[in-house]
Amino acid sequence: MATVLGDALHRVGDFRLTGLHTVAPLYEARDARADLAVAAEWFALADNGEKAATDLDFAFLKTEPRSDGKNLEDVVGSIPLALNQGFDHPGTQVIGYPYLPDSDKYKPKQNPLTCTTPTKKFTTGNSDGWKGGTFLQVDCKGYVSGTSGGPFLIKMGSGLGLAGVTGGWKTGGHSPDTSYSSYFGDDVKRVYDAAVAGKQPDPRPGSALPPGETWRDYARGIASGYFTGGGNNSRERMDMLVWWKDGEVSLYRGANPEKGYFDRETRVQAPNDTWRDYAVETTAGDFTGDSRSDLVVRWKDGEVSLYPSVDENGFHGEIQILAPNDDWKNYARQMTTGRFSGNARQDDIVIRWKDGEVSQFTDVSERGMGTETQAIAPNDTWVHADEIASGDYTGTDNWDLIIRWSDGELTNYQDFTGNAGASKENQLVAANDTWDHATILSGGDYSDNPWPDDTVVRWTDGEMTLYTDGNGTTIGAEHKIVSAAL
Repeated sequence: MATVLGDALHRVGDFRLTGLHTVAPLYEARDARADLAVAAEWFALADNGEKAATDLDFAFLKTEPRSDGKNLEDVVGSIPLALNQGFDHPGTQVIGYPYLPDSDKYKPKQNPLTCTTPTKKFTTGNSDGWKGGTFLQVDCKGYVSGTSGGPFLIKMGSGLGLAGVTGGWKTGGHSPDTSYSSYFGDDVKRVYDAAVAGKQPDPRPGSALPPGETWRDYARGIASGYFTGGGNNSRERMDMLVWWKDGEVSLYRGANPEKGYFDRETRVQAPNDTWRDYAVETTAGDFTGDSRSDLVVRWKDGEVSLYPSVDENGFHGEIQILAPNDDWKNYARQMTTGRFSGNARQDDIVIRWKDGEVSQFTDVSERGMGTETQAIAPNDTWVHADEIASGDYTGTDNWDLIIRWSDGELTNYQDFTGNAGASKENQLVAANDTWDHATILSGGDYSDNPWPDDTVVRWTDGEMTLYTDGNGTTIGAEHKIVSAAL
C-alpha cells in the first residue's frame, strides 16, 4: 500500500519528513519495508526545493506487510484519495498536532486539533523566493508548527476522502489561522501510481500549451473539434483551436493526461490584420458532413464565414454563409454549436442576442444558416448569460447547453432542442465570486470516454482548467492544465 505524507520534503538532500512519526508507532513497523516516492521535480530543485516546488509538497510511502501478514491499513484503517475534486468543500475536517513547547496553550503531547471549515481556492504569484500556484485553503485557528502533514478530509460518496494535507504554499502557511495544501490533482495521481509500482515517478509531463501570461493577455476564443485525427492517442480526442489577439490561429492536438492533455502546437494561420481587427467569435462543428470539424467565424460587420475541414495544414477555403448585416453586427452576443436537432451531426448553432432572445439555427451547412427557430423570446434573464458552451453531458441524443451567468452561476440545460422551456435546467455551480472570472468556455471530448462531456475554461488570470466527465449535476473533475499568470 502507499500512504500519503504531507509537507513532504523540507530539504531534498536528507529526506527529512514531517508527519512520518504518526505512521510508524501506530503500525509497529519495525519489520516492515517502506519505499518513498516523491515528485521527481524535487530532485531537480536541490536545496531550494521547499520554495521552488510548493505545488508538489507531498510524498507517498509504500509499505510491505509485517511478518504476521498484516498491512498498515488492516491495523489503523485507511481513507481513499480524493483526486481532482475541485476546491469547494463546505464541511472539510482538518486535523493537526501543533507543537509549541514553550506555550501553556499547546503541549508537545496532546490530542490533535480538529476543525470543520469550508475550503476555497487560493492562487498567488511568486513571493520572497517562494513559487506561487493554486492551492486548497482552510481557515482554522492555532494550526502552527507541527500541524504540517495533517489531512484535509472531505465528504466523498458515503464516506470521507483525502483531498489535501497541510503543506504547499510556505510549507502550509504563514499564519496560524490560515493553512494550505497542494492541490490533489493529476500530479498526485502520477506520484501515487509510481509508489504503487515501486518506482520513482517520471517528471511532470510537458505540455504544448503556452504559459498563463499568454492566455491572459492574448487568447480571444477557443473552439473544440476533431481537427487532427486524434494524433498519437489510442482513440480520437478533440483538439483545441485558439484564436489570438494578433489574428494568429493555433491548433493544440488533444492527448492523454500523461502528455498534459495537449501535446503539439501547430500554427494554422499567421498573425494578420483581418482576424485581428474584424473576427468577433468562433465555433466548430461538422457542417459539411465529412465527420471532420469545420470552423464558423462571426465577423464585426455581421458576416458569418465557414472554413471547411480545418486541420494542421491550415484553412482549406472560405465560404460565406451569411452576408454582412445589421442584426448580426449589432445584436449577436454569444454562439455555440451542438447537436440539437434530429440528425446525428454537430451542425446546429445557438445564438444569444443583446435583448436576451435566444435563437437556434438548425442544419447549418456550406449552403447557409439553415432554419431559424426562436428558442427564447427577449427577456431580462438571458441578457446575463455571459458565456455559452455545449456538449453531451447527460448522455442522450440531444446535446446540452452550458451557461455561465454574470453572477458566477453555472447551469446545464439538458437535452436542448431549440425550446428552452422543454429542457430540464440543472444548476451545476451556485452563484459565486469564482466562476464570474471564467471568461471563455468550450465543451468537447478531451478525456478517455467517447462523449463530449468535458469543458475547457480560460480564467481572467490566465489559468486554464479542463473539467472532465461532466453530467447533469457537476461540471466534472477539475484538472489545471496551465497555471495562472504570475
